[in-house]
Amino acid sequence: MHLLMAEIDAAPPIPLAVPFPSHPALARRCHAFLERPNAAATIDEWADAMGINRRSFTRLFRRETTMSFAEWRQQACLSVALPKLAAGEPVTSIAYDLGYDGPGNFSTMFKRVLGVPPSRYRLP
Repeated sequence: MHLLMAEIDAAPPIPLAVPFPSHPALARRCHAFLERPNAAATIDEWADAMGINRRSFTRLFRRETTMSFAEWRQQACLSVALPKLAAGEPVTSIAYDLGYDGPGNFSTMFKRVLGVPPSRYRLP
């Protein structure tokens, strides 16, 4: 048990927080995104859907989440991907489910953010 606790203490933190806005319309969009994530979703699509211009959207999004839209989208995709990887789902199907063009794009993002490839998170 002491060894386990020492390893946990020495492990680097994994940045996986997905903050949610309190703004009702934006919160609905964020929750809907987590139900059907799309890594290719754009600021313009979200701004148009909310009926506001791009600049207003980006300011609102950062104020409400403390993250840029791209950072939040990436964190949201990771939060959806990790349980699927742990459940043994193939990286390829997760990548396509998240809206990536292919597993290579997903794996590159995953490794850049978490430091290891997604295959390291899969259970045997």
